[in-house]
This record gives sequence, C-alpha cells and structure tokens, in this order.
Amino acid sequence: MKTLKIFGLALLMIFFAQGKIFAAMPEISAGETYFDIFRGVYVLKGNVHVALDNHGFKATVTADEALVSVAKQKCWAEGNVKLAQENIIFSCERAYLQWQTKTAEVTGSVKFENKKSLAITSDTAVFNWQEKIVDFYGKITLDADKNVKLADGLALDGKNYQHVKYNVVEEKILELDKTFDAPEIVIPSADE
Repeated sequence: MKTLKIFGLALLMIFFAQGKIFAAMPEISAGETYFDIFRGVYVLKGNVHVALDNHGFKATVTADEALVSVAKQKCWAEGNVKLAQENIIFSCERAYLQWQTKTAEVTGSVKFENKKSLAITSDTAVFNWQEKIVDFYGKITLDADKNVKLADGLALDGKNYQHVKYNVVEEKILELDKTFDAPEIVIPSADE
C-alpha cells in the first residue's frame, strides 16, 4: 500500500511539474500514443505531430516516431522528420530538441530551404531558435541565387562547403568554410 501511495505521489508530481514548466502543454498526436511512466516520456508512433508553444516559441515537429519528455523539456524524433518554425523548415532523419537551451540538433540527410533564394543540404545542423542562427556541418551543398545576402567579406566559391552559418531572420549567410573541423553531433538516448 505504501508503494502505491509513493507511486501516486510521483505521478502527481510529474503532472504538476509539466504545468509549471511550459506556458502551454504541447499538442501531441500520433497513430499510437502512450505515456511511459518509468521513462517519463510520451511515446509516439506513426504520423507523429508535436506542436509546442514554449513562452512564445512556436514550432511543429512531424515524424514517424518520437519521444517527448515534458518534464525534461526535450523531444527526440526519428524517421521522415520535419521541423517547422514560422517559415523555417528542416527535414532530416533524426532530430533532438531542447527547450531550455533553445536548440534543435538534426542529423542525416538534412535539407533546408529558403524559398526565396537558398537551399542547403548537409550531414548535420544545429539550429538555435532564440538567435535564429543555424550552423550546417559535413558534406554541404549550397544552392544560392544572386539575391542571397552575404556577410561582409564573404563571396560564394562554388556549391560545396564543410560549414555554413546562416541567419534565418536576416536571410543572410554569415560564414562559409571549405575546410572545417566540424563538431560531432550525437543525439543522446532518451534514457540519459
């Protein structure tokens, strides 16, 4: 009986913590949805849709599968992932979002498009949604038309790069590197 009371108390603490952390509870839907009490995550499979509003930051993640920890403020998505925030859209194989650091790490066949003048493919990318800056890493193909904005001193030199830094609000390329020692982006397990 004591174990049942402790379990009930722990469950209540999880639900109360969720209400205080977020301005609004994320909208979560999928073909199959359940809450894994032992891991503290929502498990989502098939036609995953997660829409969140975290104190003014609004984003939507769609994927084949995802785990969402409201208490830890994290989301792990896998398979045909699309991350949309305002007019910013990434597609990739895997994504890891952290609300506290305001970052999204994306890996595997990363694609980004600014429909006006830019398309970027890369191996990995890190998007800081507070600063609206994205760093692309790895084997990068950059397709930019003549209207793309460049930071002072930059000039396009072909289409292949190892690092591109882009400001999504100003729609401006901030850095272009043909050779770059890229950080390894590893999406952690939800159990860590």
